[in-house]
Amino acid sequence: MPNPPVKSNFVIQDIARFRTQLYDRLIGPHGLTTSQASVLSQLFKKDEQIQSELAATLKIGTVTLGGLVDRLEAAGLVERRPVPGDRRAKCICLTPAAYPLGRIMDQRADELRQLTFVGMSEAEIAQFSDMLERVRENLLVALSEQKKAPD
Repeated sequence: MPNPPVKSNFVIQDIARFRTQLYDRLIGPHGLTTSQASVLSQLFKKDEQIQSELAATLKIGTVTLGGLVDRLEAAGLVERRPVPGDRRAKCICLTPAAYPLGRIMDQRADELRQLTFVGMSEAEIAQFSDMLERVRENLLVALSEQKKAPD
C-alpha cells in the first residue's frame, strides 16, 4: 500500500473546516449555525426524538445538545415535551416554524455542494465520493478494531 503524503491529513481536516465555515456563512443569515442545522436536519429525518437518543445519533454530548436545543427552542424552532413514563427524559420536536427553514437548509446545502465541486465533472465527483466512502469505511474498521484490542 502506498504511503500517502503527510499533507493529505491536513487537507481532509481543511476541507471539513472550510465546508463548515462556508455553510455557517450561507445559513447564518437565517439565524442558524451549522451545528443547529444538523440538529434540525436530524429532526427532519425523524421528528420527536428523545434528547439522549438524538445526542447519540449526532455523536455529540447531551450537554452540548442541550445548549443547541436551548437556542433552537428560544428561536421557536423546536420544543421539549415530556416523555410519558420517564419524568427526566425530554422529547425534542419540530415546531411549524421550523419547516420553512428546512427548505432553506436544503437550498444552502445544494449551494455548498455546487461550490465544493466547481470544475469537476459528474464522473470525477462520483469517483471522489466513492473514494471518501472507502476512506470512511477504513477508519470505521480501524476504530472498531481499536475497541476490541486490549489496552
